[in-house]
Amino acid sequence: MTKKLIGVLTVASAVVLAAGTLVASNMGFKLNYPLNAAGGGISATGTNVLGLPDNRQAGVTTALNLINDIGLANTASVSRFVEATDGFVAYTGRRGGGTDFPLIPGEGYLIKMNTTVNYIPSHY
Repeated sequence: MTKKLIGVLTVASAVVLAAGTLVASNMGFKLNYPLNAAGGGISATGTNVLGLPDNRQAGVTTALNLINDIGLANTASVSRFVEATDGFVAYTGRRGGGTDFPLIPGEGYLIKMNTTVNYIPSHY
């Protein structure tokens, strides 16, 4: 097995050296987050943890943007942890549903779902 792996790596290295450059594309790679409703996954309440990439592109910068990207009908709320109060603040995207807040790179969010969806961010 080790000899086969070394052989494959040697051939791959030779192809890269012969070509001079290695071109890579992220076109075939999409982030896919399974977000489950109550009873549809690990959480009995439909609460999922979502960590967005640090290097995301413009377009999803607030909780409302995220709710709209997932789908308002699919999403009950987005919550974030507030260190100063040692608690969570939630936003529903609906009238009287809290205050919209910015999404901070590297921070995790709790997404409570109404329906189960495979969320593929449209702005990444």
